[in-house]
Amino acid sequence: MRKIAVGDLVVFYSNFDSFQRGYEEKNPGVILSLTQGGWQGNQVTAEVLWSDGTLTNEHAAYLNLA
Repeated sequence: MRKIAVGDLVVFYSNFDSFQRGYEEKNPGVILSLTQGGWQGNQVTAEVLWSDGTLTNEHAAYLNLA
């Protein structure tokens, strides 16, 4: 599976219902930037502009290509 990149159209997805709440109205979104850091530099965070106009930072593990 290809890693996400700046400019990709993505949807937020989690098997955990409480994480998923609120994203039904936001999906899809476009990745504006990516940063890598966290423990051992392995965590990737994406700045996402959602279709409802909101801007958030999301852990890349919760983003799937649309």
